[in-house]
Amino acid sequence: MMQKFKIISCIFVCVGFLYSDTDKVVIRDLNLQGNDHVSKNEVLFIIRQRPPTFFFRRPQFDSRLLKLDALTLENYYKSKGFLDAKVNESYKINDGYADLVFAIDEGKQYFLSDVDILGNNLITKSKISELLGMDLGNPYNPVAINENLFLLENEYHNLGKLFFSVIIQDNISDSVNVKIDIHEGKDVYLKNTYFEKLGNIDSSIVWRELTYKSGDLYSKYEIDRSSRRLREMGIFSMANFVPVKIVDSDSLVNMVIEFRRYKQREWNSTGGYDPISFAEGTPDLPAISVILEWRNRSIFNTSNQFSTKLLAGIPVETDFITPRIRYDASLSGNWFLGVRIPTIIMGYYERFIRYEGRSYQSSIDRAGVNLRQRMQLDERSYFENKVIWESFSDESEENIQERSIVMKIHLDRKDDPLYTKRGYLIDAIIKSAGFGGSREYNKADLTLQSYLDITDNSIYAMRIQLGRLWNWKYDNDFSFEKFYLGGSTSMRGWDVLMFQNTNDETDGGILRAMTNMELRQNLYKSFGITFFADGGLLTDSLKLDIIQEIKWDIGIGFTLKTPLGPARLDYAIQADDFDAKKIQLGVQYLF
Repeated sequence: MMQKFKIISCIFVCVGFLYSDTDKVVIRDLNLQGNDHVSKNEVLFIIRQRPPTFFFRRPQFDSRLLKLDALTLENYYKSKGFLDAKVNESYKINDGYADLVFAIDEGKQYFLSDVDILGNNLITKSKISELLGMDLGNPYNPVAINENLFLLENEYHNLGKLFFSVIIQDNISDSVNVKIDIHEGKDVYLKNTYFEKLGNIDSSIVWRELTYKSGDLYSKYEIDRSSRRLREMGIFSMANFVPVKIVDSDSLVNMVIEFRRYKQREWNSTGGYDPISFAEGTPDLPAISVILEWRNRSIFNTSNQFSTKLLAGIPVETDFITPRIRYDASLSGNWFLGVRIPTIIMGYYERFIRYEGRSYQSSIDRAGVNLRQRMQLDERSYFENKVIWESFSDESEENIQERSIVMKIHLDRKDDPLYTKRGYLIDAIIKSAGFGGSREYNKADLTLQSYLDITDNSIYAMRIQLGRLWNWKYDNDFSFEKFYLGGSTSMRGWDVLMFQNTNDETDGGILRAMTNMELRQNLYKSFGITFFADGGLLTDSLKLDIIQEIKWDIGIGFTLKTPLGPARLDYAIQADDFDAKKIQLGVQYLF
């Protein structure tokens, strides 16, 4: 507990230091004049020079930023149809404090009454209006039209119209009439492809990543797809595709690909406060970790990569897990037996920990080899299969050998991986062990996550996890294949892995059900608050009154946004025992 309070104290000291300001001129107040159609809260959301909302924040006054804020506010008004809006800024400084004033002349609000589109043959008028964000009867928004032009450009480029052009004119009277004149141009075809700055990489391994060929109609989708496949090789940090028009032809282009390579051989080291997996059946635990890696991105000048890595992690939530140490060496590539399936072959050695009560007893060495193949469905979704052979010891004289196959599908439809506002995630894992090994069992684990933005600053998030083991009869063996709950990554009202325990010892279950519900509210800039409830069940058999067996905790949390995700401080109380209170520190949102 003392360790937790030390970390909390350090966080608040750092925050206080970051937000301290020794400059004598700080912002004290902001006054708006003439803002009939835009609220003060809207203005505070888009400008940078604003008064404090927390006592430890002292925003420094900068007259240059104030002028930029006036232009930003004026542009915001124009995006809402106030095309004649003018914003004049002023300020007064007294005793080291600056009082700011925005005098706003909103003018008339204009609405879109008609859209006339000419020259479009391949894309319908309704589709063009949708891409540009033009809705009849709504306030006219020239800012959005300019920002959305690239969407229209992409549509035409996907249809082979590389040299299309568009002219947009608006006629402003009592309302706004917009005329869009489109010149689609001829279909453009690809002729030759040239590589620049490829280095000593065999060009044949680059050619096989291109999804187009000479003579194909130009398609931005295929160009982007080829660029993504080239970057997935791990050799190039950039693959820039530049179409070059052929002289005396208005329908042919050559494609020039400019490469920028990563350093081929390099040492990498990372460290921090990250979630780390300490055993198969447990949720990831926040840990202070260090990773040291040596990588060759192009072994023997091929597209295959070799990596050797050393990891050490020290969990901070519990005092009965010693540091995890793991060493592995892997060979990876995007092609396997002539088929493009990203594949990793890895050999590893790691040290597991034995428990009796809350005391460290001994260590178990674990070694194995696995082959993992992943088919990427989109940027963050994939299907993965893994073949595992591993060996480790228990109380018996002979080592346990486990041979298993794991299949996983991961569908990520979240709008943002760190700060999600809407979308969903489905993660399903099926594992089958046997195949001549010491153990034969089956395992399934399903995770469902859903996100809904209630307001601009409020998010409702929910996670459901269901898991079960079949034919499990190895309780006397050392294994964490069983399911465990407790800690900052699952049931926050309990100690880590101690949701279900016997005589103060960790005790898992072959069936797990858990739900987490959160209402995430942004308070100010990087600070937020979370109200949550967690419900969980661990058991070895289903009962008729299973609903009554579910245990709950409720609580409140505080978050601080960082570039690596939110840092969390959660305070949870068990619903059946108000005297059971826990303070949990976490990295990133619970889910």
